[in-house]
Amino acid sequence: MSDTFEVRIRVPEAADVVWERLTDLDRHSDTIPLTKVVPSGEHMRPGLRFVGETRLGPVCMADRMVVQRADPPTGRHPGRLEVEKFGPVAGTVQATVEQVPTGTLVVWRQSLRPAWLPSFLRPAGAVVARIAYGMGLRQLVS
Repeated sequence: MSDTFEVRIRVPEAADVVWERLTDLDRHSDTIPLTKVVPSGEHMRPGLRFVGETRLGPVCMADRMVVQRADPPTGRHPGRLEVEKFGPVAGTVQATVEQVPTGTLVVWRQSLRPAWLPSFLRPAGAVVARIAYGMGLRQLVS
C-alpha cells in the first residue's frame, strides 16, 4: 500500500472556471472544514508560499506549502498544478484540470507523510484522506 491517493471529479462547468475555483485560496478557506488558508486574497501561482491552518479547539496545525507549478488550462491543454507540502505534513499535490465533452475532469493526486504518523499507518491515513479530500474537493470545484 501507498501514502498516495487520487480523487477524480467531473463537473459540468468549463475548465477555466473550475481552475479559478481550485486555485483560489479564499475558496479553500471557505470549503475545507476547520481550515483557514493564509495569505488571503491570492490565487495559486509558482513560488507562492501559503499555510493551511487547521484548528480544532485549542489544537492548531499549520501546514506549510509552496506552489511549484500552476499552468491554467488552455485550449486542448489541461491545467497543471503542483504543490509541495513541507510541514508538518510533508508530501506533494499534483492536479490536472481538463476540458472534456461533458464539462471538466479534475484529477487530484496527493501523497501525505505526516511526521507524527508511523510509516506503517500511512496507507490507512491515505484511505481516510482520500474520502475527506474527495468531499472537500467536490465542494471546492462545484
